[in-house]
Amino acid sequence: MHDTDAIRRGHPIVDVAAASGLELRLTGGRLAAVCPFHGDSRPSLVLYPASQSYYCFGCGAGGDVIDFMSRLHRVDFREAVTLLAGAPAPTMPAGAPDAPRVAVPGVDPMKAAPIIETAVAFYEEAVRSRPEVLDYLASRGIHERTVRRFRLGFGVPGLVAELRDRNLDIETAQQLGLLDEDREWFAGRIIIPDLVAGRATWFTGRRLTDREPRYLNLRLPKPLLGLASAKSEAVVVTEGPFDWLTAVEWGFWAVALLGTRVPGRVAQSLERFEDVYLVLDPDEAGREATEELHERLGDRAVPVELPRGVADLNGLGCQRDGRSVFTRCILDAGREAGAARERAA
Repeated sequence: MHDTDAIRRGHPIVDVAAASGLELRLTGGRLAAVCPFHGDSRPSLVLYPASQSYYCFGCGAGGDVIDFMSRLHRVDFREAVTLLAGAPAPTMPAGAPDAPRVAVPGVDPMKAAPIIETAVAFYEEAVRSRPEVLDYLASRGIHERTVRRFRLGFGVPGLVAELRDRNLDIETAQQLGLLDEDREWFAGRIIIPDLVAGRATWFTGRRLTDREPRYLNLRLPKPLLGLASAKSEAVVVTEGPFDWLTAVEWGFWAVALLGTRVPGRVAQSLERFEDVYLVLDPDEAGREATEELHERLGDRAVPVELPRGVADLNGLGCQRDGRSVFTRCILDAGREAGAARERAA
């Protein structure tokens, strides 16, 4: 039996809706989306975070987060509770471009989902007993509250045994790039997962040194890291995982491109935000990606210049006054963008 009240408290309806691929818009102080329950042509579905409920002014559907899951996946109350409690979710409905999905030929999504979550939970537990890793993260400006909030971990040996103890498919783990026979590829790396409604759907691993390759990813399409947890009308767009961690450490809603490639779906995902602050690396590739996003997003895109000599946002995060400096950079960029909009009006 599941504690349904605890399920409701632990699964904010905004997070669940975003994880389901709904593009949320802040309108009149409320979050609205195109309703997935009928042929909606404009955002008729309204989410109420204060009461953890929803209501559609088009079709009349309404209720709490359990009812939302029940309608979305066409399951009964008990099955909806099970989905929210952590059982692997079925394939998301069509038209949900940002919903978590496994897209590797030959990989069964129903087998992959619990493997990814188990690996992240295993590594998450391990980091708590590795003070040298926590010290390294602190030296990069990432402190323990952020480690806990975003379920950062450390790749220690033993994942094969953990997967076998849970009767999870080893072949699927190999296809995902976790293992090569019994070799554990993410051992010795800091684990940075992408979370959707609190569950891990993807992750990358970074070495503690700068020896290449610094990052190793699961063999899945790269997400827009942090998108499901970015709930404000404004978002900071960074380039790498540690830049993203710096932004969220400072309290900004943020996402990471995980590189400088800007697929069309990425730009489309960013259209749900009113202001998109572009904080990419000040090198040629970063400038090109900034220009591309600015062209695609128009006035909502606000390029942000970091102080001269700073290589990236995490570099600024390692400085004692980094947060206040960055806040000034954001405010300056916002004022400049606002002035430009007035001149063009």
